[in-house]
Amino acid sequence: MNCRTKSISLVILSIFVLISCKKEIVKSVPTTDSTSIITHALKSDSAIINPTDTLNDLVDKSVIGTQFLTKSSLAPRLKKLLGPDYDQMIEYWNTETPFEKQENILHAWGCKQHDCSTYSYDLFIDVKNNKINVYKFEKSKLTVFKEDDFEIEIKDVFLKDLDVKRQNAGG
Repeated sequence: MNCRTKSISLVILSIFVLISCKKEIVKSVPTTDSTSIITHALKSDSAIINPTDTLNDLVDKSVIGTQFLTKSSLAPRLKKLLGPDYDQMIEYWNTETPFEKQENILHAWGCKQHDCSTYSYDLFIDVKNNKINVYKFEKSKLTVFKEDDFEIEIKDVFLKDLDVKRQNAGG
């Protein structure tokens, strides 16, 4: 019996040591962990999902494939910019072009599948100035959303494409 009591005591002591070690590890986590570093990187840089990803890395990538509209660090800004139109943009961004870059401007286009003439969106991001513009074409009506009233200067091929869409929309 004495051996059995020693064994039980040893097991209880071992469990106690293990539990107390885990508590010590939890207490020693620094207040500036990797999560706060990532959050800081997203605010200070043009990082998207990971600190090593930048807006320029989006060139030739799909908006849907990168989940840019819903999971990027810019998604909350898009939601604020578009307000109630944000959910519609998410719903109707079915057919798309990948991101393209011209100078400091990123552009992607998306529309409602099988109905691009009724609902389409042009997303412009000024990488240098960190501003977003969205051109929404809905039933022959154009609405432009400008973050902080900043108008991104659209030139060359992007401007030609946008002008064609304006003409097709009747405006």
